[in-house]
Amino acid sequence: METLLQQVVNGLSIASVFGLLAVGITLVFGLTGIVNFAHGEFLVQGGLVATSAIALGLPFPIACLVAFIVEGAIGWCVERAVFRPLAAQPVLGFIASLGLIIAMQHIALKIWGSDQIAIDAPLKQVLAIGDVRISAMRIAVTVITIIVMTVLLVLLSRSRWGRALRAIAIDRETAAAMGVPVQAYVSATFVIGSALAGLGGALLLSLFPMSPFSGGVYTINGFAVAIVGGLGSVSGALIAAVILGMVEAIASGYVSPVWSSAYAFGAMIIVLLLRPSGLKGGGIA
Repeated sequence: METLLQQVVNGLSIASVFGLLAVGITLVFGLTGIVNFAHGEFLVQGGLVATSAIALGLPFPIACLVAFIVEGAIGWCVERAVFRPLAAQPVLGFIASLGLIIAMQHIALKIWGSDQIAIDAPLKQVLAIGDVRISAMRIAVTVITIIVMTVLLVLLSRSRWGRALRAIAIDRETAAAMGVPVQAYVSATFVIGSALAGLGGALLLSLFPMSPFSGGVYTINGFAVAIVGGLGSVSGALIAAVILGMVEAIASGYVSPVWSSAYAFGAMIIVLLLRPSGLKGGGIA
């Protein structure tokens, strides 16, 4: 029982980062049809930006905010320079994202070097529940993600912005004819997705070290979550993040850490065999 509780907490913290990454992937796909394989690089850069902010003496919460803002700004630049000119041809956007991976990795390599970078967890307390020891930092990562995702879901379901996104995802031309500034909403979605990935990177850095070449692993996990949830569905991505995060953590605790990803992707295959469109495919919210 103690091992199970320990792995549940670990799984939720992993799921939190997967969710922050997958939301950006699924939002961009839902609005543009572009599969942005470079999205994991925004997560890694967010973590690396946070390390620089901490090195300048900023506290960890402010470093997370800096990563959120900087990656959002980079997402805006990338959308305008790379993806907007290719908006009419999503396949070319996908190909461009592969080149963007190399470009972003080498920029990060030039700035931060190739070594693994780590920080001391800002919350070092360990909570004791019986024989179980739970890191306060993992709990904090989970709570922060829950708050951020709750705000996002409320905006998507109840705000004018969320209604406009749903309209664009259903019928882009009709939404434009009704006066919705489609391009502005697409740009805002890139910004929000990139910013959330940057925040996820900063939070992840408090748990695990990373290097400029860590993005590939997180991109694969992010796409797995987005696909299982149903590409285009934010709530589906969050449900899938919890499922895959828990499967990976429990497999790591009870079987072997070496096989944890294999079990997670096995769960993905089973879900897709039963529901090819994902858990909640077919809508932004």
